[in-house]
Amino acid sequence: MKLSKLYSNKENFKNISFNLNGLNVIYADVQTELKDKKNSHDLGKTKVAELIDFLLLKKIDRKDFLLKLLDSNNKSIFNEYIFYLEIELNDGGFLTIKRGIENNTKISFSISEKRSESFTTPLKFDFENISIDKAKEVLADFLNLDFFFDKNYDYRKALSYNLRTPPDDYKDVFQLSKFSNGKHKYWKPFIFDLLGFDGDLLLKKYENDDEIEELKGFIGTLKREYKIDKKDRDSLIAEKRSIEENNIEIEKKIDAFNFYEQDKKLIENGISDIENSISEYNSLSYNLNYEIDKLKKSIQNDFAFEINKVEKVFEETGIYFGDQIKKDYNELLEFNSKITIERNKLIKKILSSKQKELKIINSDLIELNSKKENLLSILQDTDTFKKFKTYQKALAKKEEELNEVNSKINYIDLIFTKEDEIEDKKDEIESTIDKLNFLSRHTEQNEKYDDIRKKFHSYYKFIMDESANISWHLNANNNIEFPPPKVLDKASKNTAKDEGTTYKKILCVAFDLAILTSYNNQSFFRFIYHDDVLSTQDNGIKLRLLELINKLAKEYNIQYVLSVIKSDLPVDENDGILYFKENEIILTLNDKNEEGTLFGFSF
Repeated sequence: MKLSKLYSNKENFKNISFNLNGLNVIYADVQTELKDKKNSHDLGKTKVAELIDFLLLKKIDRKDFLLKLLDSNNKSIFNEYIFYLEIELNDGGFLTIKRGIENNTKISFSISEKRSESFTTPLKFDFENISIDKAKEVLADFLNLDFFFDKNYDYRKALSYNLRTPPDDYKDVFQLSKFSNGKHKYWKPFIFDLLGFDGDLLLKKYENDDEIEELKGFIGTLKREYKIDKKDRDSLIAEKRSIEENNIEIEKKIDAFNFYEQDKKLIENGISDIENSISEYNSLSYNLNYEIDKLKKSIQNDFAFEINKVEKVFEETGIYFGDQIKKDYNELLEFNSKITIERNKLIKKILSSKQKELKIINSDLIELNSKKENLLSILQDTDTFKKFKTYQKALAKKEEELNEVNSKINYIDLIFTKEDEIEDKKDEIESTIDKLNFLSRHTEQNEKYDDIRKKFHSYYKFIMDESANISWHLNANNNIEFPPPKVLDKASKNTAKDEGTTYKKILCVAFDLAILTSYNNQSFFRFIYHDDVLSTQDNGIKLRLLELINKLAKEYNIQYVLSVIKSDLPVDENDGILYFKENEIILTLNDKNEEGTLFGFSF
């Protein structure tokens, strides 16, 4: 995979067309003394790498410059920007990735057989506005990188070694800045894989270590919260047996408890019967009250209808109200009145009967409740009942103690189970350690590792005229360590040069180039972007580095992107500045005014 084009929907953005092979220079023509400028990076040369990373589907947040700077509406100043990255795939096709800032989690892809001739939006998208997680899967399929086949990580894990930016990415050859605050398992298995070893083996070791720590923490929590210790299990079993035997004795006393015969009869017959009767009478009382209420409401009063008022209404409406109408209506009223009177007599008779019945039932309820209270009072006043209650309380207390003891035993058994799991994990770890020890004793048998190490040594020696070697070993915890490459002087003696910033940069460059060229026979990345790598370097180092890049680009058909400011350019034997060829410079920035920056404005 190589970079082809980087562009935007905004005219003020400086679009970039990359050379598909060889050197690509992002050149910042800084004329003003740095002390008079805020920062040479304000021009935007470092932002190019960040945009490439963004378009290769890095997830961003408010810490990233694309979202960090806000306008008066509290929106990103880049909110309306849409960026496009065209890449060359290893199968010869070209893929354009579209990603905007406002909806940065929605990604579109357009595939083409040929490289685009301009910086225009593709006419069609094969995938449009898909989620970023889905987009990563789609992009991974398009890239089709052999190395990541059947791996537990995706292309982005390796991408950061192809996009190094200062200062943090040059601090360590192996551990990039994005891995600095994370666990070793997030990057060391990947490096182990990259060097040709079994990364899954190392990952399993870290996962087992983590699981053991989690199990130990869980066990510690159980011990603290429940105040238990494994050695107490047998004594708890003895305590459990003692409580159970004691409970059996109490239960026997309760089962054989001898109330007075009169008291037993009261409990078993009298009180039970009374309570049943009270329940029945309460139901009867409720039903009678309901019926009485309905009867009261059904009693009709006299038919209240005044003939004079009806006659007046007829007169007001101009309708004749004759004598015959009056006569017929009066007869109707009389008939209705007679029926109502007879009906009400019958209802009142029934109502009286129901009220008498309710009175009797309520009287019986009062008597029954009084009998119940008297019987309970008699029973509770006896010494026998007090003893009964004492036994019940004692049994309840012992049951609580038994539950607590059982819980402690169960938690201790759980500790034993978790400790067994720890031992199983330790056995797995021991097996892994044996395999890692074998690998550490036979590193020369790993062809990929041997090839990378030879290339690294060769490239560093070409640039620095000194030797440097990469290596790994198992530490005291049987975990892998990747120490900084050892730099040797011409007498093959160790130096401390690997601790210096300028030397670390070249060590990183040599490593990245070694990886890129070693995997050149597979479908892998075909580009490297090194930002600001020439700064603070000696002139000879700069010249040899550029020579090596040109040599490797031709030999391996790779793409090398380099960002540099004017003051970092190498010079000839007459101290004349050696400028890059015009066709090697893909982007020129300057500090003459804001138009010379990447976005056409400062921020």
